[in-house]
Amino acid sequence: MLKNKTVGFYLGLAGGIIGLITAIAYIIYSTSVNLFAPEVFILLLLGVLSELLVLFTDWKWAPLLPVLFFSLALGFHICDRALMFEEMYNHIYGMNERGAILEVVIALLAANFVSVLTCIIASFSSKKKA
Repeated sequence: MLKNKTVGFYLGLAGGIIGLITAIAYIIYSTSVNLFAPEVFILLLLGVLSELLVLFTDWKWAPLLPVLFFSLALGFHICDRALMFEEMYNHIYGMNERGAILEVVIALLAANFVSVLTCIIASFSSKKKA
């Protein structure tokens, strides 16, 4: 089953796995510090589910779906944490900084970016060898 798959297939698979790990880490972190944004989590899960659609169907436009959902999740997560970055940079600590662990937020953003990047690369390559 996996013998005739290309690098693009495996990159898409890796993007989906990284997205799933990011979603799990996001819900654990964000609920522990009471900063849960449901739209980010839902978009990450939709990205993972749409990557499964890409892996198991031959629908022409399916590779764009994980890129769309993971990109939206990344954008919403950046917007959600923008005030935290501003408060930490200017040393003005308010309600958005509470419980924020900068390293974890950056790691989540980086993992989400990697899943977007791998899905973009995978969407421009074929899934099966000729």
